[in-house]
Amino acid sequence: MTMQTILAVETSTQACSACLKRGEDVYLEYELAPQKHADRLLPMVDSVLKQAGIRPGEIDALAYGEGPGAFTGIRIAAGVIQGLAFAWQKPVVSVSTLEALAWQGYQASGQAQWWACLDARMQELYVQSCRIESGVLASDSAQLVSEVQALAMINDSGISQGVGDIDQVFPAIQAAFGHWELALPSAEAVAAIAAQRPEQAFDVEEVLPQPVYLRNDVADKKPTPAA
Repeated sequence: MTMQTILAVETSTQACSACLKRGEDVYLEYELAPQKHADRLLPMVDSVLKQAGIRPGEIDALAYGEGPGAFTGIRIAAGVIQGLAFAWQKPVVSVSTLEALAWQGYQASGQAQWWACLDARMQELYVQSCRIESGVLASDSAQLVSEVQALAMINDSGISQGVGDIDQVFPAIQAAFGHWELALPSAEAVAAIAAQRPEQAFDVEEVLPQPVYLRNDVADKKPTPAA
């Protein structure tokens, strides 16, 4: 499959973005929009299409940040991409939010090995070990871990580059890295990674875009102790 033109969206954190990648040309809308992703995302999609001067029929594939991240945010990205894929009859590629961060770290510094870290709230964080080999991103599985677990994993790995948003909440983890990039995921990175994975594109008539939560019990309430 040829994937020269990709439309990507990313809403896993307070950042909201849409990107149209056409070969080496990139058209990006990105802003911090807490709790406004549902209102902002489709206008952003429309904006990047207009900037690129193309119609939906000229798009080869769609991509989205599947998570992990904010529950509502990743559901919005998956839902919007599902709707566009059905309407435009386009294949879809899902990309880890953490992989997007690692690619951004690579683009910013040229370093090839990264721990991507996002605050998961509830004194936990999402982490994923990623590496860039011959310009292509590869990764291990994303995990939901405690601060102690994260520090042990980072120290054992020997990887000294970290990227993400946890510097204020987990300063000890940031300090464990020799180099730290403060970043939130962007649809530009999602599009770049999707372009590397044409074999992973799927048809929404057969498989629906799914959010990746990692934490499935966030809405569960602990039973109230008997009086």
